[in-house]
Amino acid sequence: MSDRPVLPEGQESFKTNEVCKLARVQPYMLKYWESYFSGLEAETTGTGQRLYTRKQVELILEVARLLSEESLTLPGARKRIEAMQADGGKSAAKSAGKTAGKKSGSRKSAELKTEIQPPKGKEVDKRPPDNVKPLLAALREIRRDLSEAVAELRK
Repeated sequence: MSDRPVLPEGQESFKTNEVCKLARVQPYMLKYWESYFSGLEAETTGTGQRLYTRKQVELILEVARLLSEESLTLPGARKRIEAMQADGGKSAAKSAGKTAGKKSGSRKSAELKTEIQPPKGKEVDKRPPDNVKPLLAALREIRRDLSEAVAELRK
């Protein structure tokens, strides 16, 4: 899993290129996300420079995390963001705590399997087509084999 970017202390506004580097996305993607997620519209200065607030950058980073780490689609990410905003961000704090709280070093096999398994109780935003199911089964088997191999290496 990738490390979460840390926003500089005391900086309240961010230029587009700074946000792109932090979120690891292209500027056109940010522009598209602005049309898709409410609250992401950047302010434009008199010189045409687009500026994002700290809160907007945190939201952009969460969207990027949902898309890359949890493999959600944009509609799925929007639903998750809306749910987080509805419960006051408690879900975001929980998921960030889970990621930040992971310890390095030796782990038990069960802990390792839990880390790389998809989250239980969370529904995928759409069901896979029948022609993809064999591929998904093969990927699950590869994930299981990798978990076992890593557990053996950690012993």
